[in-house]
Amino acid sequence: MRALVLLLAMAAAPVSGQERITADQFLDLALGRTLTFNDLHSGYEVGVEEFLRRDLSVWRETGGDCVYGTITIEEGKLCFDYDDRSTKACWWTFADGDRLLVLYANRMSGEIQEVTNISDDPLGCPIKPSV
Repeated sequence: MRALVLLLAMAAAPVSGQERITADQFLDLALGRTLTFNDLHSGYEVGVEEFLRRDLSVWRETGGDCVYGTITIEEGKLCFDYDDRSTKACWWTFADGDRLLVLYANRMSGEIQEVTNISDDPLGCPIKPSV
């Protein structure tokens, strides 16, 4: 029960020192760039995402293939609907000084990822829709 309360508290409010930023503010920073995401707790790289447009990205999990996704903003959350998944992935976005963090919007998950690198280099995926 205590773990459930902790997870719900994490989803409702940022961790100490973090400031909630809007999905639009996050997209302003990410647009035209490639971001690397690491799991905040383990430090392991989760994947890399290139933000092609405000409504289109390409994601590549570590060791995986490129997958295109439609980006939407829903109830303040940044959401991705990827071609290879049946459900959307939605995130709350935060800043902690110059660090960017995302918290998975599924309140039971508690998954937090940190942007560990921002690059102007494209992912180099083989087929890219016209941007």
